[in-house]
Amino acid sequence: MARWKLGIAAAMVGVMGAVAGCSGDSGSSGESTLDVWFNDPGTELQPVIQKVMTDFEATHSNVKINLRFVGGADTHQNYLTAVAGGAPPCVAQLGNTWTPEFSSMGALEEADIKLDEAKSRFVGSMVDSATMDGKVYGYPYNVGNRAFVYRKDLLDKSGVQVPKTWDEVAVAAKKLNDDNKKDGIAGFGIMGGEIWQYVPLVWNWGGEIAVKEGDSWKATMNSPEAKAAFDWYAKLLTADKLSPPDSANWVAADGTKAFALGKVAMGIYASFQLKSMLAQSPDLKDKVGVVELPTGPGGNNDTFAGGSNLVVFKDCKYTDDARALVRHMAEPANVTGYTRASACFRRRWPASRRSRPRARSRTRCSSRSATRPSTPATYRRTRAGARSRVAARSSTPCRP
Repeated sequence: MARWKLGIAAAMVGVMGAVAGCSGDSGSSGESTLDVWFNDPGTELQPVIQKVMTDFEATHSNVKINLRFVGGADTHQNYLTAVAGGAPPCVAQLGNTWTPEFSSMGALEEADIKLDEAKSRFVGSMVDSATMDGKVYGYPYNVGNRAFVYRKDLLDKSGVQVPKTWDEVAVAAKKLNDDNKKDGIAGFGIMGGEIWQYVPLVWNWGGEIAVKEGDSWKATMNSPEAKAAFDWYAKLLTADKLSPPDSANWVAADGTKAFALGKVAMGIYASFQLKSMLAQSPDLKDKVGVVELPTGPGGNNDTFAGGSNLVVFKDCKYTDDARALVRHMAEPANVTGYTRASACFRRRWPASRRSRPRARSRTRCSSRSATRPSTPATYRRTRAGARSRVAARSSTPCRP
């Protein structure tokens, strides 16, 4: 049985050409201007987010929202610069790996929700990513699971069954590679520039990213299990030549494009990457299969899921209005349009939807998880808790 590990990471990070603060120019007394940074979801989804903001302004006549879509490799530095300069946005969609960092810096306001309530409303491990010393610093927003994605048509043509273990993946990749070499299709696509595709293998091989020793944490990426996982992953490219030569430097966008162009037959991809693949190559719609990760020598098929939290920064002059906006953005009706179109998961599933097989599966995918040790305060295992919360009765594969 799988447990979904949340090494909660920002899935769509961005860059700001100019750093804008949340102070804004207040008009007459009682008016407030809220600067909001939101990870750029692309032109297709920007209107969805803009409508959420417009709807809030319609019911809060004293509030003006300056919405900025951010995207690119420098976003993290831009947040740091904004915080250091005392001019961060009032509200932000902040990656889950970054939330513990900024909360430990004292840059975030405590959310207006207590830990017990948050755990009752949202997937527990998502709440963990926004929790430090028993206080919650953000509302869980979305989840982007990593899963095993494959070309059904190519596997069928080669008579290959969907691999259930990583050893079977290597065998299947060689067969697919040999059968499709003349068409330039590789059996598997690694992403040498993406840690999030490799991290699950450490867990699958029985290793850990870090372990707690007293009050501190010790990195264990040099453990025999972590080394064995890396060696297996690298061997697909270096020795077995089952991945394209340039995949040693691929990041998520490169891996997505390669799959969309029909250059690889199998790989580890996030839910939003699958959405992008199908947008680039609609003809793949009926040719792509998605299942949970194969099981490794460690006896598990734990995976990694990125996601984000909605946070309020401390330097905001209009904390009450900012918190009200976060509550508005976190309403299920305002999250659904975004998550459905982006292929990410909501941070919870209403009880009314859990009767559906696919809904049960998505709930299972998101809940069977544990946060990675971004900070000691947020690292804890939830394997037993997650499995007790979500029955593993659904046979539907986890689908991004």
